[in-house]
Amino acid sequence: MIYTVTLNPSIDYLMYTERFASGAVNRSIREKVNFGGKGLNVSSMLENLGKKSTALGFLGGFTGKEILRLAKCAGINCEFCEISGMSRINVKIYGEEESAINGKGPFITLEEEAALCKKLSALSGDDTVVISGKSAESESGKLLENVLRAAAHTRLVVDMAGEDLTSAIEERPFLIKPNYDEFVSLFGASEMDEETIYRSAEKLLLRGVKNILLSMGERGAMFFSGKGKIYRVRAPKVEVKSTVGAGDSLLAGFLAGYNDGIPLALSLAVAAGSATAGSEGIADGAEVIRFFSEM
Repeated sequence: MIYTVTLNPSIDYLMYTERFASGAVNRSIREKVNFGGKGLNVSSMLENLGKKSTALGFLGGFTGKEILRLAKCAGINCEFCEISGMSRINVKIYGEEESAINGKGPFITLEEEAALCKKLSALSGDDTVVISGKSAESESGKLLENVLRAAAHTRLVVDMAGEDLTSAIEERPFLIKPNYDEFVSLFGASEMDEETIYRSAEKLLLRGVKNILLSMGERGAMFFSGKGKIYRVRAPKVEVKSTVGAGDSLLAGFLAGYNDGIPLALSLAVAAGSATAGSEGIADGAEVIRFFSEM
């Protein structure tokens, strides 16, 4: 079974304007409400591709209830831990440019943290656990570290950035999925040629990371196997409507196709990421298959 973990999920309130001016009253021409959070996005795309998963994490308040309702309407199996705080609201503004104000999110108590860690500790080594996105503030001050440790015995998949990704690497995960900017920043760089990317990936594999899925936006994706093999798939051309959820969709596509071999999984990953980039929200399965068939 695949489990996704969203430590700080959200209601995403999308507002579309003809133009947006800072410091002025702006009016939207339409609005949309989605659930948000990288783990939930992964579960959503997995469901669209016919692959079941269970979503874990924290939900609280009236916003938490709405996130749960929306997720269940999308067919996602949910086993979230209920918390005393209120799940956050993110405001996304689509005008001539894309802008966002992301909420801070709730404070996680020791008891709430322990409840999630207990769920993760009870999983088997054959289960896949996807931990992605930003953590939440917590009473322990070590929420992410403790969650990673509780899931370290599973096939641990990590999609994080910065210090969070560095911490996750110490748990020797089965797979990490950085994007290009996140990858190069791990090594204190802002740019890398392909040869440097190869050498840098090898360093991470030597540190105990089993596999690396590197998303590169319009350039596609690369996969570095702990067995020394490198795979690459170019991205199809797409008119980008929103980048939100594209990386999560790419990861979900890879996991959905993994048992059928890396070449197919990587192609399905790029198709899923591209389809979502060309959609308003997570792309449906038919759109992913359309991209996949054209690659």
